Amino acid sequence: MGQNDSSREVACELTEEQEKERSEEVRSRLITNYVGVEESEDGLKIRFEGTEESLLAAARFISSELKCCAFAEYEITVSPPYEETALTITGPDGTREMFRNGLVARLEAKKP
Repeated sequence: MGQNDSSREVACELTEEQEKERSEEVRSRLITNYVGVEESEDGLKIRFEGTEESLLAAARFISSELKCCAFAEYEITVSPPYEETALTITGPDGTREMFRNGLVARLEAKKP
């Protein structure tokens, strides 16, 4: 299945209460090392400082997202000299907007 496969529905399967809990988890794990975001046609590249904590937080985030947002494709990139961890999220139409309005908005709201 390709990232632009329109047969995948872009929808989070969390309840409102679960989403609130997840929001707190996201902030506590990812916000500390958040650097910025770049948009592409089909998704987002969210950048974090190149720390072990960032890498582990991104991996935990993906692990939990697979349970509620399985329509998206997730990729973690770490390149020498390891100054940055990048989390790329792509998928069918609507993916970029959903994660920009959800995840990125939370990260930006709490950015130091």
